[in-house]
Amino acid sequence: MDVVKYLAEKKVPVDEALKKYFAGINAFFDVMYYSIGNGKRIRPILAIASYEASGGKDSEQIMPIACGLELIHTYSLIHDDLPAMDDDDYRRGRVAAHKKFGEAMAILSGDGLFAHAFELFAQGNGLAKEKLAVIKSVSEVVGPKGVVYGQSLDISKDMALSPKSLRRIHLNKTAKFIAVSLKCGTIMAQASTSLIDALYKAGICMGMLFQYTDDILDVVGEKEKLGKTPGKDVAAGKLTAPAVYGLGGARFRARRYAELAKERFSRLGERFDIFSRITEFILGRTF
Repeated sequence: MDVVKYLAEKKVPVDEALKKYFAGINAFFDVMYYSIGNGKRIRPILAIASYEASGGKDSEQIMPIACGLELIHTYSLIHDDLPAMDDDDYRRGRVAAHKKFGEAMAILSGDGLFAHAFELFAQGNGLAKEKLAVIKSVSEVVGPKGVVYGQSLDISKDMALSPKSLRRIHLNKTAKFIAVSLKCGTIMAQASTSLIDALYKAGICMGMLFQYTDDILDVVGEKEKLGKTPGKDVAAGKLTAPAVYGLGGARFRARRYAELAKERFSRLGERFDIFSRITEFILGRTF
């Protein structure tokens, strides 16, 4: 399987669904939709792929969940780019929301995306128990026990330059959200608790890898490919994998997380082989 082709094909229906969810409601939805454009859609694709690998058959059941994950991810990027946070003027190949619309509108668009995500999670009839489990799982990892906490650590000036501090940032800022994207798919497919737990644990390794490659690309990446400004973490003196381990050490540990993720995915059988391939893609990504 060509994983690049797979990701591109899976991205199409996600983009189409996102466009539908934002079409013709009011002018503010256009402001929110601006920041959604040009995303890689990794999190929604992971949710859809895990749903299908776990036996899910109805795309209408998983698509609102997948798109909700993308909305939350986009909200986090809008807020991350604000002058009070990482202060970046460029995101997804275009000027950041606060440069396009002003800081106040950017903040509100992030708030709107976050709230709208949970409306999508609850959309439609049936599978109420599974939708509640999705809402509970996602809210746990994107708030003060996950992404928001990780971001607070990321901008802190008091974090020690240590592997322990780095892991705490990476785990909360990125890994838990990647892992819960996989978990959502298995929940909606009504998979066993053991499979849901196993896929989540494998997803943590994938998520740690994702943040390692992000840290590495901040050092060696190109603006045109990244769609954002490289070198920001170095300039800000942030706690990153290259800062703690050096570039070579960061690359070594990224490969190690890739191996751990693939090992965990392989235990789940051939249906989950796509995640090993996506892991390889993440390890070698240039954007």
